[in-house]
Order: sequence, then C-alpha cells, then structure tokens
Amino acid sequence: MKIFLIGFMGSGKSTVGVDLAHILGYRFIDLDEYIEQKHNLSIKLIFETKGEDYFRMIENETLKEVCSFEGDFVISSGGGTSCFYNNIDYMNRNGITVYLRAEVSTLVARLIESKVDRPLLWGKTKDELNEYIIRVLNERKKYYEKAQVIIDADNVNPKDLAQLIISTVNI
Repeated sequence: MKIFLIGFMGSGKSTVGVDLAHILGYRFIDLDEYIEQKHNLSIKLIFETKGEDYFRMIENETLKEVCSFEGDFVISSGGGTSCFYNNIDYMNRNGITVYLRAEVSTLVARLIESKVDRPLLWGKTKDELNEYIIRVLNERKKYYEKAQVIIDADNVNPKDLAQLIISTVNI
C-alpha cells in the first residue's frame, strides 16, 4: 500500500510522514529529498539553474518511479506535486491520498522561519508570504481537495496526527 501525504508546504507532510511510517512499519520517502539525492542537487539549486518547469517534470518522473517500488510506503509529496501533470489522479489510482489541510496563519508561522530553503518563498516579507500563501492555496485547493482523505493539521502534534490518519483511513 502507498499512502501519499499532500498539502501546502509547511503543512507537516514530512514530519507526520516519518511518524506515520514508523507506526505502521512502512518505509518512508520524502519525494523532495529523494529528488535531491537522485539528482545530486538541492531543490533550491534545481530551481535556480533549471527552473520550475524542469523541476515539475522530474518531480513527476520521480513520483512514478517511487510508485513502482514494491512494498508499503508513506510518501510525503512536495507542496505542488499534486497540482501538476495530473499527479493527484495518478496518486489516487496508486494508493491513498491524505490532504493535510492547514490554515494560512499556521502556514505563515511555520514557513516564515524556513523561507530561505524554499525556492518559491525567497525574499518574501511576512505580509508578502501571507499574500502568496492565500493566492497559491486558492489555486491549489481544487487539487488538494481531490484527496481521498482530508485531515485538519492545525494544532495537532505529529504523532497524534499520524494516529488520526490511521483511524480515519482504517489501516
């Protein structure tokens, strides 16, 4: 079985994914980390040198690659993974998709400290970050909401969120 965690950057996909995989005894893959290892480049450097279109193409190829792996996995996707190349439909056909939904204020609070490492957030002030999240979240919502399971990820610690996913999905 493959469990795909989707949602906006900062929603907790990687953190919760590690806990969820551990509890279930599944293997864990962070799609962004896998891309970095496979291409021996950081996501930041891929964006800087090759651009977002190239990144989205290799992200799609990598998603299909990890879906072909035998066994049970929790896969933490990037914030935009489900929004390009019909990836959300592909994930829905190949496993269970779980959207970790978080409020804009939660995302701003989490992302304001990590914006240096996130190419789409470079150089943004807190107000610009807030506006960016509102705009992009509105664009991506239609993809995120195609998930088979939607979980509110605000004010829940990662281990409790992992347990909530397990009980909601009935694993």
